[in-house]
Amino acid sequence: MSVASIATISSCLMIVGIFYCIAVNIDYMLESLEGTAGITVFYTKENYTERDIEVIREKISKISYIKDIRYISPAEALEAEKKEWGEYASLLEGLEDDNPLPPTFELTLEDIRFQKDVISELNKINGIEIRYFEEETKILISFNNIIRIISLALILILSFIGIMLMDNTIRLTVYVRKTEISIMKYIGATDWFIRWPFIIEGIIIGFIGSIIPLGIIWVSYNFITQLIFEKNTLLQNILSFRTTEEIFRVLTPISLIIGISIGVIGSSISIRRYLKV
Repeated sequence: MSVASIATISSCLMIVGIFYCIAVNIDYMLESLEGTAGITVFYTKENYTERDIEVIREKISKISYIKDIRYISPAEALEAEKKEWGEYASLLEGLEDDNPLPPTFELTLEDIRFQKDVISELNKINGIEIRYFEEETKILISFNNIIRIISLALILILSFIGIMLMDNTIRLTVYVRKTEISIMKYIGATDWFIRWPFIIEGIIIGFIGSIIPLGIIWVSYNFITQLIFEKNTLLQNILSFRTTEEIFRVLTPISLIIGISIGVIGSSISIRRYLKV
């Protein structure tokens, strides 16, 4: 029965752990997409000086929620355009002396949800033009919120189902020993003298039941992520996964706490009815 309890705990925590890995990586990919949905600021005034550019940079840097400011000079922008045009880059030759491209600032935000606040502050600065993806940002934020809610709900549902299964298994374990519990009570053993071995056993069962799925998920996670990139090298520029250390920094304590808690609580509750003789 102890083996059955360990197997039940391991199976349930395995399901929770796998779904946690999936949910965390989906959220991480969405955060990465949010990071690319920044704000582009163009300096529109002509006959500007380096000091004018520096003043604009200082004003932008004072705005809250901006994580990074990248300045792109007209010369750099022209070179980027040539690379983008590829074989037609020759059409841009001769624009070096009369470059029509404006100085540009690319802004990365701390969180895409602050985009509206940052835009509001940028509109107070004269001499700039702002470009950003408003509708796409709204869709991205909504989709991310939906994924997080669904992920949390499914993890809670799976955890509850796991708790019920583990509790029933532990109850069965205690039921098998009801005769020896009754004998111990009749010869004068106290409730806690009888209860402690079951609690300790519950801790051991919960610990072992937690470690097994953690080990399997650790090996599987590394293997699967490496396999995805080896078989599809193009995905390396599209997909990004949390590292194993980042995953298990959270998953390990969660798994141990759930497993050990269920072992202890299940043993304590299950044995209570058999102490009344």
